[in-house]
Amino acid sequence: MLDTARRLALLAAAIACPAFADTAAPAPAPGRTPQAESWGIVTCQAVTVAGHEFCRYLGAEWRDKPGSERYSIAIRERPSARWGSQVWIEFAQRRVLQLQLPPARAGLQTLGAEAAEGAYQAILDIERQRRLVRDADLARDEF
Repeated sequence: MLDTARRLALLAAAIACPAFADTAAPAPAPGRTPQAESWGIVTCQAVTVAGHEFCRYLGAEWRDKPGSERYSIAIRERPSARWGSQVWIEFAQRRVLQLQLPPARAGLQTLGAEAAEGAYQAILDIERQRRLVRDADLARDEF
């Protein structure tokens, strides 16, 4: 039987994006309780088939990153028949990566892997800067 926190995590992941319902954080070791700040959710707001496929590849690569379960990211898409789809990844209401999906779906797997790596590195940079810079005039999330 799953504990209440684990059920809530699975429910939140399933509601956030049905494509990532199976990507919920792994169960904690027996005797350990999960911390609320260590739960990460990947949401996908894709419109096109190519956008959903890109989200699936990016999500698979994202799960393989060490410590990625601590960060919640949002993948958003703005489709265009003429130029392909514009996709961006947001973390903490900031756009950390923006790219253009090609009209053909041929290279989406490699593009998803590269996007996951780029977004992960950008998020790590944001976290490093947040820890290093202390300003009394700025709140924790304003840097």
